[in-house]
Amino acid sequence: MMMKALRKLSAGPGNVELCRIEKPVPDVGEVLIRVEAVGICGTDIKILHGTTWSNPPVTLGHEYAGVIEAIGEGVTALAPGDRVVSETAQVICGTCEFCKTGRELMCDKRLSIGYGVDGAMAEYIVVRQGIVHRIPDRLSFDRAALCEPFAVALHALMDHATVTATTKILVMGPGAIGQLVGQAAKAVGATVVMIGLPQDQERLNIASSVGIDAALPELTEEIIKQWTGGKGFDIAVDCTGAGPAIRQAMAAVKKTGTFIQVGLTRPEMTIEYSLLTGREISILGTFGHQWHNWEMAIRLMADEKVQVAPLITGRYDLEDWEQGFDDMAQSRGIKILLYPNRKKGV
Repeated sequence: MMMKALRKLSAGPGNVELCRIEKPVPDVGEVLIRVEAVGICGTDIKILHGTTWSNPPVTLGHEYAGVIEAIGEGVTALAPGDRVVSETAQVICGTCEFCKTGRELMCDKRLSIGYGVDGAMAEYIVVRQGIVHRIPDRLSFDRAALCEPFAVALHALMDHATVTATTKILVMGPGAIGQLVGQAAKAVGATVVMIGLPQDQERLNIASSVGIDAALPELTEEIIKQWTGGKGFDIAVDCTGAGPAIRQAMAAVKKTGTFIQVGLTRPEMTIEYSLLTGREISILGTFGHQWHNWEMAIRLMADEKVQVAPLITGRYDLEDWEQGFDDMAQSRGIKILLYPNRKKGV
């Protein structure tokens, strides 16, 4: 049986096409999932443009939700009809220190769905049972498709810093990860200031509408004084990867504060390194997610402790992927979803 799949066919700029390929069959320990909704990530845009690694020919997409249609031999904890999402590390060695300590994304042998192996911008995807999480009926597929970026946000903030109701947090960037970092912090009562650019006003308005304390198009000394009494923020999280934003955020952290890098950066960047000693700040890098981040993301979204529906600003049939990718590349909106199994125009 054939199915639709959006694939990177060869390296370099472009070379992404909507193709007809064989519907996958679950192997031992795997499940076959019918994809109901899949998000477009900045990584997908970079793969389209040929500016980040992929393993073509490969189906794109790693942020998704769906329903199990079939299970392979040896699968006992999951069943056809289960509503699910999945993590991304489809291929791992299973024996290194990272695999054995729940840090599978650090495995040297890791291949993730959507660029290392076939992903979810297709009617069906096959993944190993160990990365699958059930979702409750009250959590829609649209919202559940944001589990992956929300798990990334939770890992970045909650696994790298202590956040309480008195914590003051600066978030650089009002994209999906920045919005979700901000909402994760608000879920425990922290004060959150989000900074974007003047052209981000629509995104900043959405941040304000979901409870971010201040969502502003620039960061000034007056803003730092207003929100921190001039001490600086306890935690600053950069979700942009842009040099100017990183330098501003590091300078806005209080003495003994913490700076967390989430956004992917260039290999080399100029920063004010003397802040590490002069102000004794900590700089932490973060990548991806762990099992517990997914379970927390599912609970927070299902219980409506966070509001992710307002972050979904575009919905397209898989056939209209080019429009969705263009919207994402031009920063029109926050999170854009594709529907591989929806009848066109419905």
